[in-house]
Amino acid sequence: MEIGIIGLGNAGKPIAERLLNKGRRLKVYDVNPAPMDDLGKLGAVKTHSASQAVGEVTLIVLPSTIEVKAAAFGGNGFLATAQPGSVLIDLSGTDPYFAREFEKECDKRNVHFLGATLHASGAPAVTIPKGLLSVVIGGKRDGLEKCLEILKDLCQKVICVPEPWMPKAMKSALIMFAATNSLLCAEVFTWLTAQGIDPKLFLRLLQTTGSRESAGRVEDFLKRAKSYGGALSNSYKDIRQALETAAALDMPLPLMSTVNQLQEMARAQGLTRLNTPAAIGNLYELLTGTDLSKATLESERVFPEAQEPQVIYLGELKG
Repeated sequence: MEIGIIGLGNAGKPIAERLLNKGRRLKVYDVNPAPMDDLGKLGAVKTHSASQAVGEVTLIVLPSTIEVKAAAFGGNGFLATAQPGSVLIDLSGTDPYFAREFEKECDKRNVHFLGATLHASGAPAVTIPKGLLSVVIGGKRDGLEKCLEILKDLCQKVICVPEPWMPKAMKSALIMFAATNSLLCAEVFTWLTAQGIDPKLFLRLLQTTGSRESAGRVEDFLKRAKSYGGALSNSYKDIRQALETAAALDMPLPLMSTVNQLQEMARAQGLTRLNTPAAIGNLYELLTGTDLSKATLESERVFPEAQEPQVIYLGELKG
C-alpha cells in the first residue's frame, strides 16, 4: 500500500521516518524541500505538490486549518486527486468545525475522512521515533479498518471515537487543562517563593499526603526547563480555537479568556518558542519581580519502553 504524507514539520518528518523504518512505501511533500531530501535518502518518493503526494492512505500533518485549506482546495489541491475509496487522515492542528466541513467534502467524492490527533508526553523528535505516543482518531469504521495496521506501526495506542471532529475538540480540551495548570502553578509558586517557601518542598508535601494527580501536574511545571511539552505558540493557537468555537456556540469562557490574555502578554515578551510552562513561568517573573529559578527540577524525564500496539474503542463507530 502506498502512503502519502503532506507536511514534514516537527511531527510529520518523524512520522515519515518511523513508517519508512517499518518498511512502508511513502510519497512525501512539504513546501520546504530539505525534509523531503532527507526522507528521499531513506527511500521515500519526493513529490512537487500536495496533490502528487496523495496515496491510498494519506496523512495530513500541517500546523493549522489555514494550511490544510490551502493544500486541500484549489486547482492543485490534494482533495481533487484523492481517489474514491482512499483514506485521508487529518493529523493537523485543525478545529472541530473544519473537520465537519472537510468530512462533507470527502463524502461527495466517496473518500474516507478520519480526523485524528497525536498525544505524547514529550517532544515529537523523541517520542515518535520510539512509538511512544497515542493517536485519537474518529470516523467511520470502513475507513478506519483500511489504515489500522499503519496506525499500529506508528503508535502504542489507537483510540477510536465515533466522529472525525471529536479528536480535534478533545485535544483542545486537553490543552485548555494544561495551559490553565501552567498558570495556576506559576501563580502558586510565585506566592510561595515570595514568602520564602521552596516550591519543591510543596511538591514533597503533595507526594507525602498522597495527592498524586496534583503532584504530577506540579512536577511537570517544575521540569519546564527540560523543554517538555509543546511551544507556547501551539498552545496559544489551540486556546484561540477554543474561544472561536465558544463564540460560534454563543458561549462565554471567562477562564480561557484570561488564559488567552496572559498568553498574549507572554507573546509580547517574545516567549513563544519556549514550552508553555517555561513561557508562563518567565512571564510571572517579569510581572511580579520574583525569581522562580529555584522552582525547577533538573531530573530528566524517564520514558517507558514501547508496548505492543493497542486499539481502544470509545463509543460505537458508524459504517
